[in-house]
Amino acid sequence: MILKRISPKRVTSADNFPRQYLHPKSNEKLLLFFAGWGMDEQPFLHYSPVGKDLIVAYSYTDLLLDESLLAGYREIEVFAWSMGVWAAATVLPELQNSNYPISTCTAINGTPFPIDDEKGIPAQLFKGTLDTLSDKTLEKFRFRMCGSKDLFNCFLERAPQRDIEDLRTELIAIEKTASTKSATAFQWHQAYIGKEDRIFHVENQKRAWSDTAYTIIDATHYPEQLFKHLLK
Repeated sequence: MILKRISPKRVTSADNFPRQYLHPKSNEKLLLFFAGWGMDEQPFLHYSPVGKDLIVAYSYTDLLLDESLLAGYREIEVFAWSMGVWAAATVLPELQNSNYPISTCTAINGTPFPIDDEKGIPAQLFKGTLDTLSDKTLEKFRFRMCGSKDLFNCFLERAPQRDIEDLRTELIAIEKTASTKSATAFQWHQAYIGKEDRIFHVENQKRAWSDTAYTIIDATHYPEQLFKHLLK
């Protein structure tokens, strides 16, 4: 797992290639955002919460968390989207046991059951995504994720900069880890479910959150307007 504290200011190296979007700790409050599969920091660089730092977690090839980036905050708000919900639910209990000041945890268009016919992504669909992964099928996945041509084009303007083999490795790792690590014991404060979600289907999300307060929102799997509300 990669954690990056980000800033809206672009930092580049001498050869004009993007370097790390790291920003020193500057606030006492933190928004810790677990992004979905296939993401990096690029789609979220334009968010700059007022009075809070923002750290984006992504790349779930492993679930090792660099806790040094989280140290020293007075309050940590957790938001997790898509496959990040499972990743967060797997690693956060350890943080809570270490007395990190987590004040609230919000799930967005995902569940603690990453591969599950009733409460997550159906096993056959997950396997099909993995078996057929290519540049072409990734583009189709991202279009389903966005749900409209306008939002898709907006996403592509700040698309993650990761190659297919990297994304395939992440999917394989998720499949393996999800079969051995349960993330169901973690308690979330609330969940948002996009009624037009074509990745984590609505009814599966409802079943997964039967014991958690959830809100149905008018959004696709990639809820840009909700991200603006929660992360700005």
